Amino acid sequence: MFDAMVLTREIAAVPGDHDAAAADLRVPLDEVAVEHHEDLRATTALGQVDDGLDEVAALQAQIDSLEALKLLAVERVRRTATAHVPELLDEADREVARAGTSRRFQLALRALVADITTTLRITERDAGHLVDTAGTLCRSAPEAVDALHGGRLSLRHATMLADTLADLPDDVRRPVLRESLAGAGCDTPAQFRRRLRRARDRAHPVAAEERHRDARKRRDVYVDPAADGMAWLSALLPATGAHAAADRLDRAARAAREAGDARTAGELRADALLDLLTAPQRSAAAPSPRPSSSSHDTAHPAPGPTARGHAALDPGAAEHASSADATSSGGRPDHPVPDLADLARRIVPRVQITVPVLALAGRDDLSAELDGHGPIDGETAALLTARAPSLRRILVDPVDGSVLTTDATTYAVPAALRALLRARDGTCRFPGCTRSAERSDLDHTRAWQDGGTTGAANLAHLCRHHHVLKHQTRWNVRQAGPDHPSGTLTWTSPTGRRHVTRPASGLDLSRPPGDPPF
Repeated sequence: MFDAMVLTREIAAVPGDHDAAAADLRVPLDEVAVEHHEDLRATTALGQVDDGLDEVAALQAQIDSLEALKLLAVERVRRTATAHVPELLDEADREVARAGTSRRFQLALRALVADITTTLRITERDAGHLVDTAGTLCRSAPEAVDALHGGRLSLRHATMLADTLADLPDDVRRPVLRESLAGAGCDTPAQFRRRLRRARDRAHPVAAEERHRDARKRRDVYVDPAADGMAWLSALLPATGAHAAADRLDRAARAAREAGDARTAGELRADALLDLLTAPQRSAAAPSPRPSSSSHDTAHPAPGPTARGHAALDPGAAEHASSADATSSGGRPDHPVPDLADLARRIVPRVQITVPVLALAGRDDLSAELDGHGPIDGETAALLTARAPSLRRILVDPVDGSVLTTDATTYAVPAALRALLRARDGTCRFPGCTRSAERSDLDHTRAWQDGGTTGAANLAHLCRHHHVLKHQTRWNVRQAGPDHPSGTLTWTSPTGRRHVTRPASGLDLSRPPGDPPF
């Protein structure tokens, strides 16, 4: 075994303070590092579980280390191959003889990718991506390869980082790398992707609005086969439209469940989508939708444009589980089965965004956030804000961004505080969970009956799964004291491992009460 840090710098030689970036990566690891309690050994079963988890972690660290060495080897092979292009080409071929330098280089690279494909028994697409990933990381992010070799970063994280950096000009890669690596060891891949997206948006030299307009041209719908007569239908859409569509399907599924439909929420979402896309639309116009009672803190996008063409469809030949199939899918015959397509059309989709007022005034250094997604361009945010039926104002300190709010003293959480906490948390606050706060429970960290208060410093969002985990297993959680921002949670597992999570946003609700913000 050899030192990956030394080898990486030999083949990359990228300017920048690598040691500082690596130090940034290690800092948050101290906060979430595994902590073993001395009394753990007194519980034999937990001690065995603890030992087993240590073994799993050690094996994963070895796998990550080997993945780093593989990336280095692939990049070394690429550099050797591209330095000896004639040896990979058939110089007697007439087309090769006429080819320019760039074409010859690409042919040599293609030959190398094919060799890697057959050697590793992977697809050419995967082999090409492996070559690109190794090259980007070794040239632009050697400290990421070091972190992977040291078990402080996973291959999936490193691959996402390489994909992001490859999409950026060389002169802005360093700040994105530094910002994304700080705390990367604490992030799940989904959380790391959000961190990368935010860092990329802040550093990208092209305005967000221009990039969004270009990206919209790539929107499309794809079908991929699956087993047992199934298929995946996926679409690349503008984020606001995608979240609005998902919200409509989710709310239609919940409404159908409340009406007595026994299909699962997943079945209902899928059936509602299929009914909307394939079932003939009724001639009678659906009643005008009524805004939900919670619309005060949401933005409602206007209905999308109608289709420009019509596809012929034989309803009798459509083999899909429509709402008429509810009984065979688990629906109860003693309850009327709702028409899912009609039900979904009645629902006004909603998305929730947090927009700094100064961003609406033209400040291009302040970005809006789409709930469950991350940053969106200011042009889209301004459009959604203009169409919102109402807005909720959150007053924040202009210096440190802390929210100036009052504290509640009753068990029930006031609507204003609920809105603040949704903006603060963004997602379920269990380590690694990314379920939206909008679809999570608001939990008293310290139970009300045990002396807990109904305030920002004792409330956090937990999805139903992790809410149950907190109350019915030996997982426990506490919020940080007065020296830390509210919403900083410290979780302790049954084996004594400790994990720290922080709110997704920069809102700080821990300051003393100020003037009422509403």
